[in-house]
Amino acid sequence: MYAKKLLPTIVLWIFGILFFLPVYWLIASSLKSDAEITKFPPTLWPDTMVWKNYPEIWDLLKFNVTALNSLTIAIPTVILTVLFSSMAGYAFSKKRFLGKDAMFVVLIATMTVPPTVLLLPLYFIITKLGMFDTLLGLILPFSVTVFAIFFTKQSIDDIPNEMLEAAKVDGSGDFRTFFKIVMPLLRPTLTALIIIDFVQNWNSFTMPLVLLQSEDNFTLPLKLALMAQESVSIPWSKILAANVLTLLPVLALFIAMQKQFVAGLMAGAVKG
Repeated sequence: MYAKKLLPTIVLWIFGILFFLPVYWLIASSLKSDAEITKFPPTLWPDTMVWKNYPEIWDLLKFNVTALNSLTIAIPTVILTVLFSSMAGYAFSKKRFLGKDAMFVVLIATMTVPPTVLLLPLYFIITKLGMFDTLLGLILPFSVTVFAIFFTKQSIDDIPNEMLEAAKVDGSGDFRTFFKIVMPLLRPTLTALIIIDFVQNWNSFTMPLVLLQSEDNFTLPLKLALMAQESVSIPWSKILAANVLTLLPVLALFIAMQKQFVAGLMAGAVKG
């Protein structure tokens, strides 16, 4: 009996260590010099701690500006995505309207379209709306996603219709029912969606590259990529230090919401 419990524990520890190794290597390498990073055989821990990599990359990236731009894009986009997509998921799940099933099938079918195909149409639409080279152009067009609609709909499907009908009998309107009953029940699902969408928008590179020209509007991933291209010899130590700084907000968000995140993933994946 003890052996049966020990084996899965050992296997999980092995997988945990394997998944942690890249993070450990990232942190250790961010404290090395460029010469030590390219050294062979590689060192497991810095021979000499190069703490200056962090303040130097902070200044090179204008981290306080670029990080603020990334947050200015990510946070409103996540809020709008959660709000609008959950509303759409509620409508597709619990409301009856003409062409509902056909519309939902068409929406799901669009998920098979490669994002690069939509790049040029999005560029023209955003430019025509006067949002080119603005942070707003990276917020409003991406404030609803088909994945988020599908993800929230799957959870709303599990809410008993009797509960919503009882609320309607008590005089609750659609908006009150949605915000007072549906949204609280969706908390685990919405937590998972917040983390997924925040990571996607925080790490977004292609659309900022296409839509932003002014350096004052550059996001963190865009500024980091352009900085790497400008250098003849790539400053790996500083780039790795920048990656550590970029990782911290996402890591903090995940640690704060990990329990709800796992529950939300299970709720969206398992029905019945």
